[in-house]
Amino acid sequence: MDRQQIGLKLTVDGLKLPFRIDTFEDRLILQKAVYLAQAKGVNLGYYYHWYLHGPYSPSLTRDEYAIGYERNQGIDDSEGWKLDDDSSERLKKLQNLIPKGERAHIRQKLELLASVHFLVNRRQVRQNDAREIAETLERFKKNFSEEEVQDALRELIDYGLLAA
Repeated sequence: MDRQQIGLKLTVDGLKLPFRIDTFEDRLILQKAVYLAQAKGVNLGYYYHWYLHGPYSPSLTRDEYAIGYERNQGIDDSEGWKLDDDSSERLKKLQNLIPKGERAHIRQKLELLASVHFLVNRRQVRQNDAREIAETLERFKKNFSEEEVQDALRELIDYGLLAA
């Protein structure tokens, strides 16, 4: 693993998520969780653009597969490494933003949160207009209600990912 991959593995561990890439759902959860960690200030250096399921980083996907391959070989180069204290604290604060329960529920929630944040952060929509955000998501074939968007905005603000 290179240093960025070690940082990725430690970030996923810090969020208390299993590092699973077996299914599309697993990979989507990791994409969105890492996106939100970076939005919180954990600097991993991944660049995101909009794709079918919201913000997506091809280089993150490559690193996920590289780490998965090494783990299948019994290799974990992240042992002995740790994140800086600020990053660790930020991840602890984000742990409660990630829902517990079925993977489908976790995926849907993280996709909503990351997508709303991405659109607001890139100034594609106005933060104070949940209807506009929901309509924009609908154009992207995302079926999130205005109420769900409003809840997501509230959580993003509460967790310090968007300004009040």
